Amino acid sequence: MNNCKQINSVPLTASDCFILALEKHDHHKGLSGNTCRYLLELEGAINVTDFKNKLTNNNASQYLASLSIKRKRPLAILEWISTPGNNIEITVHESDSFLPELVMKKNISSEQSPLFSFDIIKRSNGNSALVFSWNHLIMDSYGAVLFLKQLNGAGIGSEYVSDGTITKFNLSRLKEAVKAKLFLSASSKKPFSGVSPETKYSEVNQKIKVIRFSNEETEQIDLNAPKLGAKFGRSPFYLACTARSVKEILIQRKSTVSNFWIPVPQNKRKKGAGGPLLGNHLSFLFYRLNIQVLESLEQAVKEINHQMVDQIRKGIPRAYDILMQFLKRIPSSLYYKLIKGPQGGSLSGFLFTIAEDHPKELLKFDGLNVIDALSFPPNIYPPGLTFAFMRFEGRLQIMVLYYKEVLSELEMEQLEKQLKFELINGKKHT
Repeated sequence: MNNCKQINSVPLTASDCFILALEKHDHHKGLSGNTCRYLLELEGAINVTDFKNKLTNNNASQYLASLSIKRKRPLAILEWISTPGNNIEITVHESDSFLPELVMKKNISSEQSPLFSFDIIKRSNGNSALVFSWNHLIMDSYGAVLFLKQLNGAGIGSEYVSDGTITKFNLSRLKEAVKAKLFLSASSKKPFSGVSPETKYSEVNQKIKVIRFSNEETEQIDLNAPKLGAKFGRSPFYLACTARSVKEILIQRKSTVSNFWIPVPQNKRKKGAGGPLLGNHLSFLFYRLNIQVLESLEQAVKEINHQMVDQIRKGIPRAYDILMQFLKRIPSSLYYKLIKGPQGGSLSGFLFTIAEDHPKELLKFDGLNVIDALSFPPNIYPPGLTFAFMRFEGRLQIMVLYYKEVLSELEMEQLEKQLKFELINGKKHT
């Protein structure tokens, strides 16, 4: 990516400002904050010296490492400012642990550049793992994959900075913003259910569970989704199975189950786009699911599909984008209060996302075969339970991030059992 456009000042996107507001008020000890990770398991030992040289000589990595957030004047939109000279941290570990504790607990703050780092894990069998960790503010998971592809020699010349278009105030846009706010107020009206305990913990301990499916199981899941009413993609089926599994945990706890409210991020880039890399380019769809709908898997899928189509038809994603653009100038403390609402508490019942499929351009990295790849989003607490669905070489896998203060090991086992059963069988687990 040696011929990419470099700009000394780039406005934060609306999604960036939303993510920053969450981070600024996240003070629990033990959280990894807005830190995301992408793990590549490699067949063979990556050459640490060669990799360091690659980062040093790569324009994209050096530019990203130079960026920090500044507000040039009060109420101005925050910007990325480039100040070259920051060193990219690369830490080498020797461990057969899937993800060593030091790596899993790493918290990359937005307040100190660079906003990303790498860990190389040497395995006892001669293999290795490369872990790319970054603050969600500097890029979303799609951007992270673009960056790794470019480090690997693919995607040279792709644009990685958006045009920085700023929404101007006018009456029609204000009406759209108000429409989004009214929709959100109705959609997220409390009460809604979640797994977060009422006890307020000053320190929490993160755990990760990876649920894997074979090629045959994945093919069966792909057949089940449209049969149950997911007409425009598998996401409604995934979400229905996930919500029903969480509901069962709450029922076993003898907790009151009312509604689930789940915001689901959507990549705004065109399919297969080579950029932008910098920043978050996301919109959201919002789902409110009551306990009656969740009694039936088929009914839940159809309800989610209906809500998705209805929001798109009414232009809610576009209206929400405009609302977020208007909120870009608001101080993060006020923004946070608007996000949480007057009653405070958890943002949602749980968090849910569909990560990009691992690309064919990354089936080799530095000449080594990639034998596994996993994308880990941040796990915001509360709610402290996040599901991320992705595919590696066509096989579905689910990354479940949780805190042991939120979900016990036994509950995690029960959740995994039901989630796998309903995805594969397309019917209620008995």
